[in-house]
Amino acid sequence: MLDFFDIKPAMKTNKKLRINLESWLSSEYERIEYRMQAMLGRRTLIIALMALVLGLTAADMAALGVMAQALEDALHMNNAAFGFITTIATLAGALATLPISILVDRWKRVPLMILLTLIWSVGMAWSGLIHTYQGLVLAQVVTGISGISLGAVIASLTGDYFPPSQRGRIFGLIVSGEMFGAGLGMVLTSVTMDFFSWRVAFWLLAVTGFVFAWVIWRYLREPTRGGMGAIAKDSICPEGQQGNKGRRIYALIEHGNIEPHMHRIIGADPTNWSWIQTARYILSIRTNVILLAGSVASYFYFAGLLTFAVLYLMERFELNTDAASMIFLATGSGGIIGVLMSGWLADWLLRRDVIAARVWTSAGAFFLAVVAFLPAFLLPELPVAAALFFFAALGLGATNAPLNAARLDIMHSRLWGRAEGLRNALRYIPVAFAPYIVGLISDLVDTGSRVQRQGIGLGLTFEFLLILLLVAGVMMFFAGLSYPRDVATAIASEHATAEVAKEQ
Repeated sequence: MLDFFDIKPAMKTNKKLRINLESWLSSEYERIEYRMQAMLGRRTLIIALMALVLGLTAADMAALGVMAQALEDALHMNNAAFGFITTIATLAGALATLPISILVDRWKRVPLMILLTLIWSVGMAWSGLIHTYQGLVLAQVVTGISGISLGAVIASLTGDYFPPSQRGRIFGLIVSGEMFGAGLGMVLTSVTMDFFSWRVAFWLLAVTGFVFAWVIWRYLREPTRGGMGAIAKDSICPEGQQGNKGRRIYALIEHGNIEPHMHRIIGADPTNWSWIQTARYILSIRTNVILLAGSVASYFYFAGLLTFAVLYLMERFELNTDAASMIFLATGSGGIIGVLMSGWLADWLLRRDVIAARVWTSAGAFFLAVVAFLPAFLLPELPVAAALFFFAALGLGATNAPLNAARLDIMHSRLWGRAEGLRNALRYIPVAFAPYIVGLISDLVDTGSRVQRQGIGLGLTFEFLLILLLVAGVMMFFAGLSYPRDVATAIASEHATAEVAKEQ
């Protein structure tokens, strides 16, 4: 009987291993024929579809932000009650992603993506039909469950569609869809509300979701699982064996004495592990826990901004909904640029022998966001504040792509779905309370009427919450220290399970 983690049954020796991370991370010197390489001719379509689906889920929260004043007036809510809608929907999605992520590791992922997109669309259509506060909460619970679960599907598909050396840039393109979707949802909602109403805005987003589901069914094909084992085979270098001295990262690995954690090498296929067994293993990876904490901080702040940024701009600078939405869209475009730049930068640094580049790129992005947000919420002049918001959005957006790629690097491929599901649950449970907490604190700070508030409460609330981003940046530096060995452990695990599969 194997031990708790099925450790090392395929290892033929107790000798220490050295891992050549260049085979794993550096595309310029990559010699392995990756099994999904034939599909990369369609990479633009694959990236676009996954980016659009991810953007669709972000469009809901952004649309709610634009509808804030209209919904508060129509359903007689205050800021805290409005924030609670997103809180309960996100909380439901965080809990539902745990069982759904099991399906991600065991079922075909493209049909699952289609199903979740259809459910999301039904929830949006239902949101446009409600007449009570309770009805809106229930409808948004449906969209929250399906929207959050789509993240695990997309992460797992990305890992099998694209080799590790390209994941920083690929995730940059895909995650940019989340930013683009938020902006597009904001624009469509604002324009639709001008000519029709918030109900029609919900229905328009629902129709968009149904169209996306059809496009996925028509054009996206299921990738083959198990490509990571082929790459891992060329990365294993038993002690005493000479490696490829022409590879610069190999020299760094040998000089730094980077070895896998032998006690965490998985030697048998973990697909059918129980949830408790899976969760204990995933949370035993130090880098993963730190990346999770950073992700929580980033998305907590992002969720609060998406929900209340338009309302803040309206109150602070006395703008109407359209003007506030356009300014938020313009400044938020920095987030798209940040996502794209950070993924490219991290991969560029990897090719120059900075092994923990993905983690440290995210650390710098957190600090940039803090430095830009801090004065932005204090300034009364819109042009200067907008410029700072742009750079702050760039920094906040830049935290995501490298972290997404790094999480796949340190995890066995047959655990990607459940690892992402567990991350979503642990991330979104606190993030679920972000809109409610932001709304509650702002209500406590601002006790006057909407006309008297001038966005002071929301501005001070966002200033106070910057401590989360600062702490996350510091934590990323510690993650950079543990990241190389955790990547090496994932590679050794892929190799071991591939060897067992061959023998069977």
